[in-house]
Amino acid sequence: MCDSWQLVNEQVAELEKDIICTKEVTKNQEIKKPSLMDMPVEILIKICSFIDVQILKHTLSKVCRRFYDILADDCLWKYWVHSKVKGTYPVLPDLKLWEEIDIDWDAVCIEMDLETKKWTNVKDTMRHIVVKDVHFASVDTVLLLNNGEICISGGRDRGIAVWNVLDIAPHDQSDNLTTSANVEPKHIKHHAHAGWVWDLAADNIDYASSVYSASWDNTVKAWDLARGLDCKQKFRCGMSALSVVTIENEVITGLYSKEILSFDARGGPNHVYSYKPHKGPVLDLITFNNMVASLSEDKTMAIWDRIAGKLLMSNIKIPSKKAYPVCISWGPSALYVGDSKGFLHLFNPEDYSYVRTHEIWPEPPIIKPSNKISGCYQNQGNLIVCSDRGEIKFLYNSHPLQEFTSLKSSTLDVTQLGYLNGVMVIGTCDPALEFWVPKEMYSDLKD
Repeated sequence: MCDSWQLVNEQVAELEKDIICTKEVTKNQEIKKPSLMDMPVEILIKICSFIDVQILKHTLSKVCRRFYDILADDCLWKYWVHSKVKGTYPVLPDLKLWEEIDIDWDAVCIEMDLETKKWTNVKDTMRHIVVKDVHFASVDTVLLLNNGEICISGGRDRGIAVWNVLDIAPHDQSDNLTTSANVEPKHIKHHAHAGWVWDLAADNIDYASSVYSASWDNTVKAWDLARGLDCKQKFRCGMSALSVVTIENEVITGLYSKEILSFDARGGPNHVYSYKPHKGPVLDLITFNNMVASLSEDKTMAIWDRIAGKLLMSNIKIPSKKAYPVCISWGPSALYVGDSKGFLHLFNPEDYSYVRTHEIWPEPPIIKPSNKISGCYQNQGNLIVCSDRGEIKFLYNSHPLQEFTSLKSSTLDVTQLGYLNGVMVIGTCDPALEFWVPKEMYSDLKD
């Protein structure tokens, strides 16, 4: 009998022990709640795809080692870039450049995301300001300097004006579009030239001290910004100057007479050397590293090596029977040429070979004028093109080009586009300047 009771007691004790253990396990399970740290990587990545990329890069990646390791993976950023462009990025993946350097995929993704959010939501992110009646004729050229805080404008009234961009403010904080007729520039030189002011360049885009203006009066002039547009020097061209660029101490100008002249900014009024790569007026110039590219009314592009002092290539055909080239944008990964019929032509920036043509603005019926591409700007991930008919398109710099938004200017006949540090400006025949300035740059809108 005693043995039977002992056996029963042992079984009861064992059962009670099992119950206690089960309760402790259940209790521990209730205490341990699910967290981001325990989630599978796939779920975390899906959550991250809905979060601002700047927060991912600069905040979430610093929370813990696991988040850092996940967000440090280039494959993740590469996937997000390609999910945006829905095509090929970079636009020319077979360049030798990509054998020498690695693409900074997180920087490209952040840049694409910032530009997309900014320009698809202009009313909340930008101040749009139209300035009229300072120039009394067409504003043919604009130039942004010093992180977009300074703008230089010139036009057919033969004058040049210097604008402090942040001083051109709307009447009220809530204003998005303001037309200002009584705005005064920081400096203005009403009779800067004896002919139309056709192009502008600066000695340093980030810390400019001198600005150079090309004019139909056969001169290029150097202006001292610190001294209120005092004329420091005048370079004699012998023919109308249609374009001007600078590189180091060299000032290079393209002429109506099909010639390109180079001046030493430290020297006298006469050119140091010249070359004649075209059979028509030189409409636009651009520098990249030690190269100079020129566009001409003869529908060709030429490349000059300024260190070797020789013409590398000439007679590079712009593939358009009816149109002539108007503007050029040259970056390490692409060289774009915009023409007078709304087509954007892509060239290899390494060997200057033609790659393909994009129809940005379809050719209208014969009774309507074509959309001339009057401005083109590119960075790592984005492309901005402007039509003289007043439309500005924003695209991903990929293949195929993918437009993510567009906007209309308040005036037509856009002459030139400038873009720097998020600030955009256009000159128009109205005559007017139009600015789009990020609200974050204004002190009265900061928290």
